[in-house]
Amino acid sequence: MTQNEIVNYLRNDLANSVLDDVWPCVQPSIPRGGYFAVPRLVLSYVDYLGALYHGYTGRKKGNRRIFAEARYAKTFLKDIFGVIDVNYKKYGDLLWEIYRNGTIHLYEPMKLENQGKIITWLVHKYGRIANVPTQIGNVNLTHLVPYQYGPSEWWQPISILYLFQDLLSAINEYANRIISSPNLETKFRQVADALQTPELTTLTW
Repeated sequence: MTQNEIVNYLRNDLANSVLDDVWPCVQPSIPRGGYFAVPRLVLSYVDYLGALYHGYTGRKKGNRRIFAEARYAKTFLKDIFGVIDVNYKKYGDLLWEIYRNGTIHLYEPMKLENQGKIITWLVHKYGRIANVPTQIGNVNLTHLVPYQYGPSEWWQPISILYLFQDLLSAINEYANRIISSPNLETKFRQVADALQTPELTTLTW
């Protein structure tokens, strides 16, 4: 792939995939819905983008090639999403652990504990900074920033509307980085080329 083809893929093919697959789940005009689906989908895209951002040099686990890892995705959240909203730099790891690992593996976001402090999820469709109705009444919440609502209880609130919009913005930012960084272009191409080779399997059909 040429640089122009990579940029076109990101800004058109991948961005359109996000619009086709994620936007119908956001449904901003409908009060409920999309609360688990949107972070599940968005953070799966981040997993893929993290792999492209990191590159591939032949690493395997057994016969299985390893393209994606949590640390690659977390780095992408900090480096690229962090340009869109600085809170991804500080709270991107927490977002990943609560909203990606929970929704992918165990249906709903995770609850975490550290030294007696417990943090769980709160998903809404309001603004990046908004007055949001909750079980304790209306509270002022900032996308990603933990909110203490009890002596040792916290929420990490996310706006699925802005999580979706930030993914689109991050894809564009990544495309801009590809244009200015031959190293990132090389890493993208490593992964894209390797993914064209079928994965070995013992399955039969």
